[in-house]
Amino acid sequence: MESRQAIVLGLSVVAGAVLFFLVFAAVFNGLWPLLILFTVSYGIAAAVAVRLGRTRPLLVASALVCPAVPWLTWLFPASIPEAGLLRASLWPASVAVMFLLAWLGGTLATRFASR
Repeated sequence: MESRQAIVLGLSVVAGAVLFFLVFAAVFNGLWPLLILFTVSYGIAAAVAVRLGRTRPLLVASALVCPAVPWLTWLFPASIPEAGLLRASLWPASVAVMFLLAWLGGTLATRFASR
């Protein structure tokens, strides 16, 4: 792995942590337009990271979403008693959507860069 890739992946982890906390804040404050903006930002961040770091989209998507995993392991079970299983399942579903958007953004950036 090149040093450029390592730096971009490290910055992707930091960006993923910031984006997840922004999503978390938007959900708990009921700011739905901001929630959509922050969720779509995963794809944009991945596209920028893939372009600058010349890394694979799967690595960038994993780096962007990995800060959400510890919070997910806490939020999901803690939300079940109050919200029920179905509503609590929105947390894992949202992290999956974030991962898919990041992967898609990185993949699109790779495709457009090769043209």
